[in-house]
Amino acid sequence: MRFISEDDADVRPLWMSPQEISDPSEFIRQFCRMHSIADCRFFLWQMLSNSVSANNTDADASAGEQLYFFENLMPFIEAVFLLQYTDAEKVVDVSSENNAYHENIESSVSDKNSVMGASDYFPLTDQIEKSKLKKKLKKLKYHSVWYRERINDPCQVIQSFFDYSSLMSFKTNLYEILKVTSEDYFYQKGSPNSVSHHLERLESIINVAYLMNGENLGHIDIKSKLEDPQLPPVTQEMSHSLLTKEEILNPEKVLTSFFDYKSLKEWKKALIEINDFALSKHPAHEWGVWIDALPVFVHSVKLAEALCLIGCSEEQHIEQR
Repeated sequence: MRFISEDDADVRPLWMSPQEISDPSEFIRQFCRMHSIADCRFFLWQMLSNSVSANNTDADASAGEQLYFFENLMPFIEAVFLLQYTDAEKVVDVSSENNAYHENIESSVSDKNSVMGASDYFPLTDQIEKSKLKKKLKKLKYHSVWYRERINDPCQVIQSFFDYSSLMSFKTNLYEILKVTSEDYFYQKGSPNSVSHHLERLESIINVAYLMNGENLGHIDIKSKLEDPQLPPVTQEMSHSLLTKEEILNPEKVLTSFFDYKSLKEWKKALIEINDFALSKHPAHEWGVWIDALPVFVHSVKLAEALCLIGCSEEQHIEQR
């Protein structure tokens, strides 16, 4: 399952992100912070007992908890394998040329006069300071759930999100996931992996919003975009928007409101709880967990709508350069 190869020496990771591959020992430390040895024994036993016994259908660990543990266990195993090889760069096919390229990207953040300036490296936050950026990226890394990629280009992440799903399908999927967290049955609109995948996409734009929040997005011109007859998809996407007129014209306010409602840490905790109880036949309140489904839905949808406007405006801004 880790890789498709007949060569026993082929240990190229599939579950680890590029940043985790470059420093597998750091991921192992993060894994050990998230899961104690007792947690590992508990989840592995629950998963094993469920798989080998038809009588043990009432597991203490929900499907969501098991899936989340498994998704972290796989890259942990890969990281351990990587550390057994002294020539790790060769194993993961990362050349010294690529390493030099990444070092140049890092230095561009601190030197706005370098060949690749800060505005190119971080196009949506031209005024962001090096120390502030590093602090935000470090916090995102520490609170990662599923989406562990380092964000160098927020616009690209936004585009990837909307390549995966439209606003309407995002609303529908999120509604279905949130609804079952308070029901006595689990998510049945797709495979269990669909839940974590949808939530991973949501986490990606939460991460983008966290990096953008409080930064200067002054070049955004939403009004002219909505009035542009050449851009009907934007108008259609926003035709049933939850945003107020003021928020449409100034989507940065949505980002502020999003993190006023919950901090980054609280949002990540909420995502884990939603995943757990969407894949459990027990409603969240039976376990003393309260998921404010309506506010979570409204804030998440408004965030997606705001980033849709910001992303489209940024594309137009780049084309005009």
